[in-house]
Amino acid sequence: MRRPGESSRPGSESSRPGTDGWLRVAVGRAEGSKMGHRVRARVTGFAMLAAACLAGCNGEGKDGAAQGSASAEQTEVAKSNAYIIAANESSGLFAKALETYRNTVSPKLAGDRPLENYAVVPVGQVTKIRTRLEAAGAMEGSIPEIEPAARDYATAIAAFEPVNNGLANYAQSKGFLTDDGAKARAEDATFVASLAKVADAEAVFFDRIAARDERLMRETYDRAPEGSVERYRAGIVLSGKAAMKEVATVFGDPADVAAREAFAGNLEEMATMVENWDRAVRAEKPEGCPVLQSRFNSVIADGRNAVRNAEEGQFDPESGMGSVRLQYAFSGLQSNFSMMILQLNQPFPC
Repeated sequence: MRRPGESSRPGSESSRPGTDGWLRVAVGRAEGSKMGHRVRARVTGFAMLAAACLAGCNGEGKDGAAQGSASAEQTEVAKSNAYIIAANESSGLFAKALETYRNTVSPKLAGDRPLENYAVVPVGQVTKIRTRLEAAGAMEGSIPEIEPAARDYATAIAAFEPVNNGLANYAQSKGFLTDDGAKARAEDATFVASLAKVADAEAVFFDRIAARDERLMRETYDRAPEGSVERYRAGIVLSGKAAMKEVATVFGDPADVAAREAFAGNLEEMATMVENWDRAVRAEKPEGCPVLQSRFNSVIADGRNAVRNAEEGQFDPESGMGSVRLQYAFSGLQSNFSMMILQLNQPFPC
């Protein structure tokens, strides 16, 4: 019998130990689909619930050794959260920028017609992400699962900054109107190559955070007593994230029935966890926790709608649904999932 969140889809990305396909949209790549990089890193919900609980629950009334352990855990949580903030600041910025540039800018540079518009990655955002990564790396403590990828990511950004900055002034001042895009064309290959390195490093960084996050959550689930609020809460997160690993494929490759079935199966497991969690909460507090209950059920409801629409062929390219409506439905689901994780990360939501 599989644990919550474990994919029932044989050989799928989400069934491989140590990987987290829901980040690879970013974090599902949906290779070859129309969603592509656009949905990469957008189904991200970095839940630090396991680490935060460990740090907050240990060391009270214990001896010095126990308190020292709690202090070490607090240090690790603080550093990990700093990396989470950097990841959320990034939020797939570079993957999206690369896709947009390749799809809308590079084709125009391939010809010799004068440019009417031109843009690169916002300078302030680039610097802010690098600064957050470097600040997190300088904090006390060590997180071997994350830090090498974070350093590589920061290094790739630092190498990209001068390339991007040189073209940012050109783009913002509309220098392309004076030289018909000559500078943009001359530096196009260098810009794309440098940005691609950052996007790749960004994806690896997200993958490392996701793998660690899932490990901590599974440890919380396994450690919690059977039938407890804590166990069901962790199970909700695990099964929800497992479902989101398949979401890009459900929307972007509707012919992949196995992905849809895995998605639906994890949604139903999540729904069962929510029902059990609600009963366990109300056994301790009759009024329950309607704030979290609503968040959980919104994700499940949107997911079930997606499954039905995919089964009815509404996501098929020839269905006439249109990319805007498809993206709207996808964004609504991932937004509800992100809000759920955000709500779970709030102290004492009920």
